[in-house]
Amino acid sequence: MLGQVGRDQRIDFLVSPAESLPLAHETFDLLTVSSALHWFERNAFLAEARRVLRPSGWFVVYDNFFSANLHGSPGFKPWFLSMYLERFPTTPRDNRPLDSRSASQAGFQLVTNETYTNVVLFKREQLVDYLLTHTNIIAAIERGNWTLDEVRAYLSTEVSPYFPSQEPRAFDFGGPIILLRKAR
Repeated sequence: MLGQVGRDQRIDFLVSPAESLPLAHETFDLLTVSSALHWFERNAFLAEARRVLRPSGWFVVYDNFFSANLHGSPGFKPWFLSMYLERFPTTPRDNRPLDSRSASQAGFQLVTNETYTNVVLFKREQLVDYLLTHTNIIAAIERGNWTLDEVRAYLSTEVSPYFPSQEPRAFDFGGPIILLRKAR
């Protein structure tokens, strides 16, 4: 990802495990995590988040996931949940909610937990390209079960009926926005 980031002399980019941040204690007023908490070793990361935040610092966790809800095509979601996920099972991850109890145990106060939705428009090829970024597809390719070209061809064929024209289609995305504050 860092290869895609524009450079700015005022910003330092670091690469490190989330559970072992190379940052000084109580350095930041705000820490955010987007679409990644489920990949971290939860307890170790939350301890690091608490360590690098100043007293009463803010911690925001949010996600923006694909719901498989295609506007005007109720058949897409059943295809996604059965055919797609059967062929490309979800990779293991920690999907436990970050609720007030687990936040408190980690030294945070849960201020609010809200959900939101947003619409993303995809043309058929764009949807296929997006699905190719899913970890379950990447895992199938890494295991040698599929090649990238095979998955692309399969997905293109499977989603074509849901794209009767070249016009983009509307898909729902969304997720939680969890606002936490470092407890004193």
